[in-house]
Amino acid sequence: MFSWTDRMVNAYPFTTLITKKLFFFIGLVLCVSVFCGFYWTGLRFTKNLAMAHDLIIASSAINYASPFLTIEKISSVEPVSFFAIETSQTFQVSSSVGKPTQLLIPSININTNIEHIGLTADGAVGAPEGAREVSWFNAGFRPGEKGNALISGHYGRWKNGTDSVFNLLPTLQSGDLIYVKDDQGTTRSFKVKATRIYGKNDSVPELFEGADTAQLNLISCYGEWILSEQTYSKRFVVFAQML
Repeated sequence: MFSWTDRMVNAYPFTTLITKKLFFFIGLVLCVSVFCGFYWTGLRFTKNLAMAHDLIIASSAINYASPFLTIEKISSVEPVSFFAIETSQTFQVSSSVGKPTQLLIPSININTNIEHIGLTADGAVGAPEGAREVSWFNAGFRPGEKGNALISGHYGRWKNGTDSVFNLLPTLQSGDLIYVKDDQGTTRSFKVKATRIYGKNDSVPELFEGADTAQLNLISCYGEWILSEQTYSKRFVVFAQML
């Protein structure tokens, strides 16, 4: 007959085998659990990383697109006409003064060619085709003649991102100098005496009238862009007198 001690000794190998299998099973379960946990965590991390990457790309696209959208919004500037005048109005032109060819305003860094443009079909003063050129109203007085000569230029930013020649015109101050060169090689100096703002539909006959001295008036659009009318709400005028 076996004693209790003998039974324990004889049972020990069997008990040890069961214990090893139990520990092996528990370890296997833990490994699988840990592996699954890492797998799902990694999967979520990968998805989040991909989403973050997409957001970064989208954000960058918006940041790079915004300036162009802004330009399109504020630069719908196309050649527009200025004030309408009486088409029956006549001007006397002196042959001793050449036609203007170049405009220089050092204080606002303008050095540009002058086009020669008359009235539009609806009786308004024409405007230059390009953003960086200006136009002389060739049905009026020449700069240097006694009377009011008129030069027009655009204001604002164009669709291609080009800034208009007269964007800084509203910054001119009394006493600033303006120079006009003509096709005879003569350069005449004018001094700014005043600036004024008008509504886009205002009648301003003094811009074209005769005078006892040589006057030069510069005009550009100004104010708020009216999308439905494709023009600005105001007109900015610089009045200058020849020295």
